[in-house]
Parts: sequence; C-alpha cells; structure tokens
Amino acid sequence: MKLHTKIIAAFIFLSLLSVIGYQIYWIKSFYKEQLAKIETDVAIAMRDADYKEISLRIDLVPNFSTYSNFLQIELIRKGIALESFVEKINLEENTIVESTQSNISQRNRFDFRQYVFPFDSEGIYAYRLNLKQPELFVLKQMSGILTGSVLMIVLIIFSYFYLYRIILRQKSLDEIKSDFINNMTHELKTPISVAYAATDALLNYGMMEDPTKRNQYLQISKEQLSRLSSLVEQILTMSVEERKNLKLVPETINLSELFLHLKNQYLLNVDKKIIINIDVEPENIIIEADKIHFPNMIGNLIENAVKYSGESVEINLSAKENNGKITISVKDNGIGIPPASLPKIFDRFYRVSTGNIHNVKGYGLGLHYVKTIVEKHGGKIFVKSKEGVGSEFVIEIKP
Repeated sequence: MKLHTKIIAAFIFLSLLSVIGYQIYWIKSFYKEQLAKIETDVAIAMRDADYKEISLRIDLVPNFSTYSNFLQIELIRKGIALESFVEKINLEENTIVESTQSNISQRNRFDFRQYVFPFDSEGIYAYRLNLKQPELFVLKQMSGILTGSVLMIVLIIFSYFYLYRIILRQKSLDEIKSDFINNMTHELKTPISVAYAATDALLNYGMMEDPTKRNQYLQISKEQLSRLSSLVEQILTMSVEERKNLKLVPETINLSELFLHLKNQYLLNVDKKIIINIDVEPENIIIEADKIHFPNMIGNLIENAVKYSGESVEINLSAKENNGKITISVKDNGIGIPPASLPKIFDRFYRVSTGNIHNVKGYGLGLHYVKTIVEKHGGKIFVKSKEGVGSEFVIEIKP
C-alpha cells in the first residue's frame, strides 16, 4: 500500500465526520425553519382571526369568544392541530383579562409556548395564544426525515468500519503474500539444489562406480523431486480451486491401507523419532474419495504433526464409522496451537508462530489445502488444540 494505513483511516474518518456533521447541521436548520414556519402561521392565524372578529363585531367591545373560535379555525386550516387555549391580557399590568382555560396551573404552563398579538391601537390589550409543545409537533412532522437521516448515518458508520476492516485485511494480506513469496522461493530452491548436487556428484565425481553411493544419491534425488512435486501440486491445487473448477475423481479407498501406507512413508523419510498409531473401527472402512487429493490431505496433517513437534512425536491416526458418517482424526502431542491462531489456521498463507522451533518451513498453504479438499468431498474439519499438549484435527465425511 502506497499510503500509510493510519493516514488512509484518518482521511476516511474525517470524511465521515464531515458528512455526519453536515447531516446534523441540515437537520437542525430544517427543524428551526419548520419551527419558524409555525410561528409565522400562528401570527397570520391570529391576525386573520382578528380581522374576522372585527368584521362581525356589533359593538365597540371586542368579542373574545368569537376571536378564539376564529383562531382555532385558522390554526386547523394551517395544519396546526395542537392543544391550545387563548387569553386576553393587559400588557401594561401583565394581567389576564379573559381566558378560554381557567384550570391551567403555573407548572403546566411550561408545556405551552406563547404567541402575543396586540389588537388595540394603544397597545394596551393583546391576545395571547398558548400552544402546547410546538417543538415536539415539528419533530413528529420530521420523523420520516429523522429516521432516514439516522439510518444513513448508521450506514455511513458501518461502511467506514467495514472499509477500515478491508484496508487492514488488505494490509495483512500484502504482508502475508510477501512472506509467502520469500518462503516459497526457499522451499522450491531447497529440493532443486539438493537434487542438482546429488546428480552433479553422480555425473562428475565418479559416484556412478560405487553402487552404495549411487543408490544413496539417487534416493536423495528421488525424495527431493517428490517433495518438489508435492509443493507444486499444492500451489496448482490452490490456483485451480480459486477458479472454482477443481474436479475430483472419486475412487474406492480403504482407510486402513491408506493409513498404513502413510505411516510407512513418513517413518522412512524423517530424521526424528516418530510413533504412529493406527486405529480403524471397523477395520474395513471404505470411502469414495479422490485417490490423489484425499491421501495428500491426510498426509499434510501428518506432516504438520511432525513439523510442529519437538525431538519426538506420537501421532494417532483413527477412523470410526457411525450413524452414516466417517470420523477421521489426526492427533499429536506436539507444541499445540495458540488460542488466538485457531480461527485463522485454515486461512490461505497464514502461518502459526512456532516459538522456539526455528526449523519449521512452509508458506501457509497446507491447512488451507486440507480444508479445501475436505469441503470438496462434502465434509467438515474441526481442530482442537492446547499449547504444550498437542493438536487434534477431526474430519467428518460421508462414506
């Protein structure tokens, strides 16, 4: 990534704050505008009611009751259907002359907003409209806008955290891929260089004349080329799986025979003490699986058990058939897996830190390959592990 992650995150965060700030500013402005509109409508309604009351006045004394009725009609016409009452007040003495509501306490008056309209030429008398909670009325009118705005803000915040998570994931993938390239280069170069050295010794240093040496160097070349083939096979499998067109060729596989073959293979090619126990119940369990990928998948789990262990390791291979499904287990007494790494071990390129064990090689495709092949066979894989005690990989699959 060309820009530092924190700079990108800060820029997105500031953009988010700007959008949310503008949204809040707009809502607040709209609220004030609607409240001002109510004030304007009330003033017009009070004026129009006064005009109508004057036009119907018979004597020189204003008719308070008639004015109140006209005012209620005008308020309803303007869509202001709120609880209210009207008072005739003396502005000079600050007293109430008449009122349409006589039982309103001083405490309850705080729920009402007052609008004053002087009606005499000397400015002594005025009508006072008491309108209950026009602010709440405006908020109710804005409920649709407020709901939409809140949802939009929540969506923006969610999008920000989702985007930030993607940025962190991309950064992590970038680092993992760099490690992958470095590890892969080393992994591929090692068997090539060893096989090359063995072949060179046979051709140029007279080893062909010594049957013992010749067989030894040929065996070394064979093992290294087999290892190289396995590495390339895993990489190609991941590439094919990524395109979603990996095809399996199911064949009949006897699990007892498969486990015995893998046991002999790994006992032959390792330089540490290994004990492999086999437990298959019943002994003749048969499974329909790909003859290349399925054994490679089990072999990967055994290889991991060997890798992630000390100077010796005991591995238990077991298979049990029960209730129409087969449960396969590969259990070891190795170094175990840290709890923080358990959710990630099947991710592509992910490698668990090996602590004090520094000779573990690989590039984080093995367990991803295992999970891919298990799922391609319609099965599931689980892992149980405890640091310093060991790990157990359990596969559930149909026969």
